[in-house]
Amino acid sequence: MSLISEKKLGLVTNRAMNVLRDLGFGAHEASVIIALNQVASATVADLHTTTGIHHANLYAVLDGLTARGFVVSHEGRPKVYQFAPLSHLEDTLHSKLNQLIEDLSVLQEERSTDGAMPALIYTIRGRLEVMSKMHGMIHKANERILLVCPNLSLLGEEAIESLKDAAERGVTIRAILGSPSDLEGIKLKQRIKEEALAINLVMDGVEALISMPDFSVCGWADNELIALQFEGFLEQTWNLARTI
Repeated sequence: MSLISEKKLGLVTNRAMNVLRDLGFGAHEASVIIALNQVASATVADLHTTTGIHHANLYAVLDGLTARGFVVSHEGRPKVYQFAPLSHLEDTLHSKLNQLIEDLSVLQEERSTDGAMPALIYTIRGRLEVMSKMHGMIHKANERILLVCPNLSLLGEEAIESLKDAAERGVTIRAILGSPSDLEGIKLKQRIKEEALAINLVMDGVEALISMPDFSVCGWADNELIALQFEGFLEQTWNLARTI
């Protein structure tokens, strides 16, 4: 017998009961599952004493749980019941969850876009992850990049090389900078806005990114409506920025 305290046992029991209910088990089913996991085996009479559930209801619950493979019955007088190995419950729930995710994914792929709300702006955390996302956006650009940055050197060598490659591919690059850039090898148009603090990037009007200057966290969206709206806002900033 475990030396678990009565208080902790009560907490575990209540938590397990709540989770079982969340998973769709009825109140009687959850009570029987809890009871059968506290003993090696039990009869209907034992379960009635433990749970207070009427005998007739217990038979119905046990038959249902047995049919689903969660309870094993042993013939005799009286019949004895045991909870099946927990691995069966785990496998069953995993299988159902995986099937649910798969089915919901199919439904999302087939859903109508009429009147749909724009996709969420996703949060990306961590300097390496944020910089990797920015590098990927620049690398994918085909037509245009509109960038806001306090100083181009903040972007790091990888992003700067990506900007150089993009310019060589014929991508139009415009940068709104806090201070003029004298980096060589990047063909870009630049304007100055001294109070530029965050790092903003829009690529081809299809992806948008807003990052903290230290790249600790950023918001990213691959929804064209959001990207175009953000690009329009940056266009206004470009028009108001100081030319050099």
